[in-house]
Amino acid sequence: MSDGVEWGVHVCTLLAALPSGSYIAATHTTGEHDPDGWAAVRVAYSSARIAGQVRDSGDFARMAFGGLELIPPGVVLVSEWRPEDDGPRPSAAEVSCYGGVARKP
Repeated sequence: MSDGVEWGVHVCTLLAALPSGSYIAATHTTGEHDPDGWAAVRVAYSSARIAGQVRDSGDFARMAFGGLELIPPGVVLVSEWRPEDDGPRPSAAEVSCYGGVARKP
């Protein structure tokens, strides 16, 4: 599994190329809401030699949006990012993916 250094370098490279006022949207998987299920995913990925990483919301927010102006509601489960209605949504364990949008100052 990747330690995040390469991913962070790619994000920094992308942000450096964007002009002030640009927006970036990013998503990332998390094991926070289903640790046992994601432990099995890690094993399967590793066995198949597929690089991957799950992160908690704080790590993801720092890596993807550090130094940027987060747009409300910030980094949340993608099912909770500006839902259009009050209807039922999947559980956090079913989603297991954070997302956010930020603006480069």
